[in-house]
Amino acid sequence: MPRSIVRSFFEVIGIFFGAIIVAWVLQAYLVKPFQIPSESMVPTINIGDRVLVNRLAYRYGEVKRGDVIVFKAPMEPDVDYVKRVIAVAGDRVEVTPRGAVVLNGELQVENYTNPDSPSLQPFTEQTVPEGNVFVMGDNRGDSKDSRFWTSPWLPVNDIIGKAFFTYWPPGRMDMLI
Repeated sequence: MPRSIVRSFFEVIGIFFGAIIVAWVLQAYLVKPFQIPSESMVPTINIGDRVLVNRLAYRYGEVKRGDVIVFKAPMEPDVDYVKRVIAVAGDRVEVTPRGAVVLNGELQVENYTNPDSPSLQPFTEQTVPEGNVFVMGDNRGDSKDSRFWTSPWLPVNDIIGKAFFTYWPPGRMDMLI
């Protein structure tokens, strides 16, 4: 009888450590949970919301306009930001003094932005260089985004992944576009 108790103990320990290793591998290479630290993405994502980030999205696919991404902050490398991709390599992007985005000469309709927080920070028309994107928060009046960085371009290699699902709080569970 004592032998089966010892065996059961080691089986439970093995299962426990196996589960920890599987969870670590999933988070390190596949899907990472991320808590939203600021109001820069309101109303799409609120402060304290938790999202899942697909770490493989751009290893096997391309960054697209409209993607909500998590990345290393250009001016704070120990901090992760979440923003929306507004323009990709080759796009001409401009933000007017009233906060409207003009992409490749066309005024954009952005139904996901916070109408109560208009952006008054203009950005003169520039072309996004190869290997980079231009990002902005949905809460344009309260977002440290491409318009404010030393270089407005976010290297694609600095992207951690694509945010695809809000899982907390339960009442806000939803897929992100």
